[in-house]
Amino acid sequence: MIETGDAGLTLRKLADTAGMRLSNVQYYFSSRDEVLAAMVSRYFDECTASLVTLTQQSEAATAEERVRFLVRTGLSHGQEISDMCRAFREIWAISSRNSVIDQCLMDYYRNFSDVMTDFAFPGGLDAQVRKQLQALLIPFFEGYSITARSLPLTTEEAAEMLTALTLSIVEGQNRQ
Repeated sequence: MIETGDAGLTLRKLADTAGMRLSNVQYYFSSRDEVLAAMVSRYFDECTASLVTLTQQSEAATAEERVRFLVRTGLSHGQEISDMCRAFREIWAISSRNSVIDQCLMDYYRNFSDVMTDFAFPGGLDAQVRKQLQALLIPFFEGYSITARSLPLTTEEAAEMLTALTLSIVEGQNRQ
């Protein structure tokens, strides 16, 4: 899909690539949309599992350390065009014209943002603060992966700024 885009994905090409008969592929997938949804869902599951594994391996003890860890992890793809960036760009493009893939993408971001906020603040957050952090972090990470190479801050400077901003939102809520 990354190499040919979704337009190049057909059930026949999938069968040929997998060394299967077309009828066998059609037994499991009745349409190209089902194949796309399965591929995207599997990819998103792997991305989420990767984040969960990273958070479990993290030695970050305080909220500040956990937020900094997440921010650095989230920004890590910004200085290069990684395979992950290529995959997401293709998925974004497909989602703009395919409602099934769009729903997969929205579900992924909701799940991913829950994993992030649960790791950063395991004691829980006020629902409004949780929404604010998710609305800040996810778009920043995604936009950063596209624009980082043109920005005036280093990744480390951006990480420190975003960590401070995130903590100030939580601290502001705690003062109220």
